[in-house]
Amino acid sequence: MKKKLYVTRTVKVACLLLALMFSCGFLQTYVLRRDDHNMVRLTGYYREKSGSLDVVLLGASEIYTGYSAGRAYEKYGYTSYPVATESITTDGMLLALKEIVRTQHPKLIVIEPNAYLYKEIKNESNDGHIRKLVDNIPLSGNKIEYVTQNIPGDEQIEYYFPMIKYHGMWTDYPKSLFKTASAIEMDFRGAYYLKGFRTTTGTLHPKEKILNQAIINENKTAKLNKVLEKKLVELLEYCKEQKLNVVFVRSPHMVYKKTYERVKRSNRAAEIVRKYGYDYINLEREWDKMGIDLTKDFYNYDHLNAYGAAKLTDYLGNILQTKYGIERRTLSGSEKEEWDTAAEYFGKLYRYCDHLLKANKKEKLDEDMGTLRRIENY
Repeated sequence: MKKKLYVTRTVKVACLLLALMFSCGFLQTYVLRRDDHNMVRLTGYYREKSGSLDVVLLGASEIYTGYSAGRAYEKYGYTSYPVATESITTDGMLLALKEIVRTQHPKLIVIEPNAYLYKEIKNESNDGHIRKLVDNIPLSGNKIEYVTQNIPGDEQIEYYFPMIKYHGMWTDYPKSLFKTASAIEMDFRGAYYLKGFRTTTGTLHPKEKILNQAIINENKTAKLNKVLEKKLVELLEYCKEQKLNVVFVRSPHMVYKKTYERVKRSNRAAEIVRKYGYDYINLEREWDKMGIDLTKDFYNYDHLNAYGAAKLTDYLGNILQTKYGIERRTLSGSEKEEWDTAAEYFGKLYRYCDHLLKANKKEKLDEDMGTLRRIENY
């Protein structure tokens, strides 16, 4: 009798613990979290089958607003994905690179170097920018190493259990129920149709004098911030140590007086990168070759709209195929269906953006169920 009672209590305790674990997992995954495009993009990346990506792109917002993996697949037949978060830090760049190596082993890694080109280092300690990456990386040796080395001891637990940080988000309900429902729906769907791409409609009408024509032949350099230069060297040393096939690609920007020195810092970064034997492709100086229209293809000074993204993707994709030998991948079954869908949905999004741009309407378009439903009939 006592043995039976003991077994019954053990089962009840085990069921209670399982229910508690399930509830905490559900809350952290769908409710008490920073729910934004960075989370969606990284969640989508970790849903990609290991070894299924030919190219992975690493960087900040220039990557996910300027490059479409679906478009690249449609034009050139290779698979790719942007591991990129808003204003990623240099330590975040190294963490993300280690995660790419751990999860994918791509034929080529494309690195956008913006994180190393700031004049100051205040971005490095910005809690929000740090968390946009780290909160969305699953538990791994790389994450543990990053948290141990970079986060104060009394804050580390929040990086393993972000719901502790975001427990106050209960107050957003029921307004935020749509985001929770959208996340659950996308998880059940499995595939992420836009493959991390995000855009904003609208066209920049600058008040400042634009200097993009001048930078085409600008060869002068400016010193990098000492801390950020050290971080760039650390990344390059890791690439060498791991024998990675890497190319650095600087994205195009709308350049004016305030940002002209950043162009020179990019030239200095190129010198450092090339000393390590890696290519540095400066698309910032090749905007005209891409067919970028400065009056139509940017939605702000640092980011291309859908028109510009299609042009950059086509131009870069051609370089990756012709210069770096990224060949068309033969897919079949569910994989082919998934990537055909990704190409289809970029087309839908592009046509929807075209409609809004011609109507002079501004709209931010993340990969969520709301966006996918709005573009469905385009």
